[in-house]
Amino acid sequence: MTVDWPIVGGLLSGALAGGAARFGKLCTMSAIEDALIGHDFRGAKAWGLALAVAIAATQLGTVAGVIDLVHNPYTGLHVHVFGAVLGGLLFGLGMTLVGTCSFGLIIRAGGGDLRAVVAAAVVGVFAFAVTAGVLAPLRAPLLTIGFIDVTSADSSAVDKLLGHYVGDFGARLLILCGVAALASAAMLDRRLRKRPRLLIGAVLLGLSVTLGWFMTARAVEALAMERVESLSFVAPVGRALLQFMMEPFRNLGFGVSAMLGAASASFAVAAWRGDLRWEAFDDAREMRRHLFGAALMGTGGVLAQGCTIGQGLSAASALAVTAPIFMIAVLTGAKLGLRHLIEGRALWRLRSSSQVR
Repeated sequence: MTVDWPIVGGLLSGALAGGAARFGKLCTMSAIEDALIGHDFRGAKAWGLALAVAIAATQLGTVAGVIDLVHNPYTGLHVHVFGAVLGGLLFGLGMTLVGTCSFGLIIRAGGGDLRAVVAAAVVGVFAFAVTAGVLAPLRAPLLTIGFIDVTSADSSAVDKLLGHYVGDFGARLLILCGVAALASAAMLDRRLRKRPRLLIGAVLLGLSVTLGWFMTARAVEALAMERVESLSFVAPVGRALLQFMMEPFRNLGFGVSAMLGAASASFAVAAWRGDLRWEAFDDAREMRRHLFGAALMGTGGVLAQGCTIGQGLSAASALAVTAPIFMIAVLTGAKLGLRHLIEGRALWRLRSSSQVR
């Protein structure tokens, strides 16, 4: 029996991620909002735990020889810093306007949220339009700005870059300390330990990223894929829409299969817990906000080459230097968006009222 590794791998890793997020009520935007507005860092620490698990499990996989990250989308010899920053800012702002990230839209759609279905479709449309459609000419000039050549380091992975200054052992030790700090911050939080579902969901979400790398490594070995990849939820939505309109659903590939797996698992967990319910836009204002935010996420996700899962967890698990750059930009964009929504402040006014006298 021949295994279609891209489809099977996508369905399994996507289902694990979607089920974990729905079960643990994991949401990147909620974690950011709770931290910035309510000074409640439990969600952020849970997200950090997912990141620690993804990095540790993936790197153990490389040491064991079951995952080969040499050819992956995130640690090439040319680092597009400008794309990570601009894309992160747009994605963070769009995420705030929508109320969740592109992965969260898939999870919400699986539970019956029609707003998420519409917003996810807009994310896909703009992702494809920026990649190869009407907006592609606007993207092309941006691809020539802000590149850093790291050919001398052989890779833009953090361990390779640090290795030039502290040696390979020192680089690995620093990464291990970082992973331990992220995991400890979550496990030592007494209030967070009272939410075991959140902790379990975070661990499973981190493992789903590693599972994606593992399954696509098998696909590369079977000559079914050209390079390894893991979970990301921006470009695959655009590809899914294109296939739905123009092609039969065969040869879905890893990304589209992962999206379908995440939505299906979210539906299954929501049905199991009695959380299924139809939800729609309250008014035209809410719909405008969602559509605009989804357009920003689709655009930003393409410029940054991923979302909070793709350029966040997946890229970080491969030790890509763009991952922290992207996440800082996302936090900055989210902070601007929250200030706009809560205080009614114009997005271009960066100074707080306490600074304006």
